[in-house]
Amino acid sequence: MRKTIYILIFLGIGINFCFSQTESEKRFGLTEFDSKKHDRIYRVQIEDYQNVELIDFKNGEFNGTLTHSVWTTNRKEIRKDSIIQKIAIPNSMAEKLISELNNNGFGNLKDCNEVENCISGLDGTTTFFKAIKDGEINTASYWELESDYYYNQNKVKLPTEIIKARKLISIINKEFDLKEQFQNFLNRLPIGRYSYSTLIMKKG
Repeated sequence: MRKTIYILIFLGIGINFCFSQTESEKRFGLTEFDSKKHDRIYRVQIEDYQNVELIDFKNGEFNGTLTHSVWTTNRKEIRKDSIIQKIAIPNSMAEKLISELNNNGFGNLKDCNEVENCISGLDGTTTFFKAIKDGEINTASYWELESDYYYNQNKVKLPTEIIKARKLISIINKEFDLKEQFQNFLNRLPIGRYSYSTLIMKKG
């Protein structure tokens, strides 16, 4: 049976459930949207290993978390247990991020499938965006979001919506660098074999 090991554990919020969660959201320990308490929730997820959750409460308070996750694996590269690190985002920073993301169209970002000339692939890294507000959910995802390679190879102009999605990521990176934060998490892992996305990592 797979187990989840939490490096940092935070108290959850008792809520009335409005939307069912995906397995990924459950593993990351994310918040179920409650229309009585929450005005909006914004999430950005990188593959299966990193998630940013920002919450705007109806009482004017703000909250946020940055969560990292990897799986331990055996020598046959079979995933066993997940190791999760949850970092609290300062309330003032969460408020600033929600405001800036909202002003840059986070809530109405289109999915790649709806965007002309948007390129998707099987391997590589996919970035997911999710906005929940007023009982409505908007989701979008982009493959290899920060790379121009495939557009240059296919001589395709970079879609405006991808530039918009990159802007959203850059807003977060100005407050804390996502790649740097995940690398710091990996560096602190004990000796062992780990898996995230499609990668296998061996330490020691």
